[in-house]
Amino acid sequence: MSDQLITPKAIRKQLGMNQHEFWSKIGVTQSGGSRYESGRNMPKPVQELLRVVHIEGIDLSQIRKDDIRALEYLKSNHPNLFERIYDEAHSAV
Repeated sequence: MSDQLITPKAIRKQLGMNQHEFWSKIGVTQSGGSRYESGRNMPKPVQELLRVVHIEGIDLSQIRKDDIRALEYLKSNHPNLFERIYDEAHSAV
């Protein structure tokens, strides 16, 4: 995601959300989000949260530490199985 090409405001408008709805999903206040939309530098962690939540469509409230550990284990110790599951999950969408 390039800041010059896709702005947070453009993403928010495309999703049909107001500032409060959009920014609160990633833990940013409406006023903070407004400043980012006006051109203030957005920290890298906020950029990544915006990408994960609003571009990738991941609901952060559904992610658990144990889920991440299980994925990391599977990917490291059983890469072929991980790849097969990954491919099947993407073809089912």
